[in-house]
Order: sequence, then structure tokens, then C-alpha cells
Amino acid sequence: MSQPTVLRTIVGMPAYNESKYIGSLILQARQYADEVIVVDDGSSDRTATIAELAGVTVVRHGENRGYGAAIQSILSEARKRQPDVLVIMDADAQHDPGEIPSLVRAVKEGSDLVVGSRQIGRENIPAYRKIGQKVLTGLTGVLSKEKLSDTECGFRAYSRKAIAILNPKEKGMAISAEIISEAFAHGLKVTEIPVSAIYTVDGSSLSPVSHGLGVLNRIMAMISERRPLLFFGLAGGILAILGILAGIGVVTTYYSSSVLATGTALLSIMLLTIGILTIFTGLILNVLVKRISSTLEQSKRTKTEHN
Repeated sequence: MSQPTVLRTIVGMPAYNESKYIGSLILQARQYADEVIVVDDGSSDRTATIAELAGVTVVRHGENRGYGAAIQSILSEARKRQPDVLVIMDADAQHDPGEIPSLVRAVKEGSDLVVGSRQIGRENIPAYRKIGQKVLTGLTGVLSKEKLSDTECGFRAYSRKAIAILNPKEKGMAISAEIISEAFAHGLKVTEIPVSAIYTVDGSSLSPVSHGLGVLNRIMAMISERRPLLFFGLAGGILAILGILAGIGVVTTYYSSSVLATGTALLSIMLLTIGILTIFTGLILNVLVKRISSTLEQSKRTKTEHN
């Protein structure tokens, strides 16, 4: 009878001023991992010291670079070690280390990127957070052209293939959306599994409002860069429609009272002009993006053939 395959697993934790929870989380995570890596993102408390006393690998950022930069450092360390599975979880006690085996199991079953979907205990999530999560999840779906139920959860597992391929650039919280978009773009198998939603009063060091607005801004920027026809076409279409409606109002007023609403007429012309120009901008950028993507794919194929 063959023995079950044991996957070499690394757990990575991005941490910023999490001295209250980091020690306990490390001890729990070590039960399920061959190695734990903590990236201390310029903490001003004893986060790094406690992590080192707990006997794990600590990568220190000299200054606070952002959540995305910490994730990049974890992925970089994982590429050096080439584990079978990399599990990344937050260090603010929002995730239950006891659920690590579920994420690892999903990778073992063939997934490349496993995203935790905060379903268990979801009733404890504040209403404003639920709304924000739905908005950001919807926009991430627009960015990636695929739909997931919870794109902002940081509790994730990566296969060896995903670790090698994914190379995110975002320095802030929008890296969560960028990774999902990149995974789908590279044809990786992305799945979701339910995980616990644990919220503590002092759990996160970031303001939920500023976090949400920052991520929203970056996702919109990524949509404009990667799907310019949709972004500029939609914006231009709205402006053009408003211009047409204003023009209809001008014509209606003129025929009913023989008075030309000059200001409204100028506004109509301006909206139509800007709208049409915006649509053409989207068309041009869309062609450029496709050509650049085609060139990059050709370059990758050439390198692969040479190797």
C-alpha cells in the first residue's frame, strides 16, 4: 500500500506591528508547515523580535513598504526554497491556522491558487465591510474576467507552479486583486474554499475606509491599463449619452418656444466630443495592449524553445 504524498509546505506571514498576535499564530502555524517565514514590514514594535524568539525565519524591511511589498518578499523567499505549497496568512489574527491543511489539500488536488472565501462566521463581519468587499470583489471580476466570491481575503495557498509564475508589482493592498488577475491570465487553476472570518477590535492596523478607497483606486487603475476598451469605452459612452440627452433638450426647447439654449447646446457638443474622443482612446489603447501582450507571449515562447 503506497504512502500518502506529503507536500513540503511553507507558511508566510506579512506583519506590521502585530506583536500582540504574532507569537501565538507562529506556534499554531508551525504544526502544519515545514518552515514559517515572517516578513516584518518596518514594524515599530517587537513583532520581529517575537518572531525570531519563536524560531522562524524573519525578513526585515527597513521601513514600512506596504502589504504588497511584504507579499512580494514572501514569494521571493519561496522561490528560493521551492516548496510544494506556500500558504500566506495575515498576522493580525483574522485567519485560523487550523484551516491551513484545507488550503494545502486543495493544492494537492490540483489547484494552483487557492483563495479563502470568508464564509464561516460571516455574520460577524461589519455591514460596511461586507459592502466594501462586494464592491472590490465585483471590480476584481471585471479586471480578471472571472468571478470569485471573495477576492480580498489574504488567506491563500500557492502551488509550486504559481510561485514560479506569479510576479505581482503592486506595493499596497491591491496586490490581492492583481494576483488573481495574473493567475487567470496565465491559465492557472484558481479555486475557492470556505474559511473563517475572525474580526477583532484591534486586529487590523489599517483603517478599513482608507484601505478600501486605496484598493478601489488601484483596481480602477489596473482596469484602465489592462482593459482600456471597457474602461474608456464605458466612460466615453456615458459622456456621449449625456451629450445626446442634453442635445435633445436643446432641440425640444427650440421647437416649443423658439429659444435656443446656447449654454446647454455648448455643453451637449462638449460632452459628445469628449465622449467620442474617450471611446477612440480606448480603442487605440486596446490595440496597443493586445500587441504588447502578443509580443511578450512570443518572447516567452522563444525563451522556452531556446531553453
